[in-house]
Amino acid sequence: MDKNFSVLKFLSQVFIIYGITTGLLNILCILFGTSAYGLSTIFSLGNSGVSVATSLQFLFAVSIIVGLRSILMTDILIKKMPLAARIITMFVCAFATIIIFIFLFDWFPADLPLAWIMFIVCFIVSCTVGTLLSVLAEKQENRKLEKALKRYKEEE
Repeated sequence: MDKNFSVLKFLSQVFIIYGITTGLLNILCILFGTSAYGLSTIFSLGNSGVSVATSLQFLFAVSIIVGLRSILMTDILIKKMPLAARIITMFVCAFATIIIFIFLFDWFPADLPLAWIMFIVCFIVSCTVGTLLSVLAEKQENRKLEKALKRYKEEE
């Protein structure tokens, strides 16, 4: 868990996540854009890619989610909340943010059960992969710190 907040970290996280999201959206447009045209504003250009409006919507959604992460995963406002509670709250807030955007911008038909099933499956897979990558990154960082501490102790 990060202890400090910096604007540079915030912006780098926003644009890393936005870049990955935009890349995936463009791949989805290429694969399914023609058949999904008219079903969703995401596929408003068919298989030609993502519109500027949709791109900006995703940038705004990513910014909100990274902002929530900054609040929940640093000690800016919350100092005594357990890590597990922070992570669960983060996932719930991200899920709620995306649902709001789905309804605001017609990302997919809200009355289509298959769309909700696919969204929930994708969300769960994304959260699982993201959590696993975070755990692996933290373990790698801890190993580096342990090695550095060991070298420091040997030098003394």
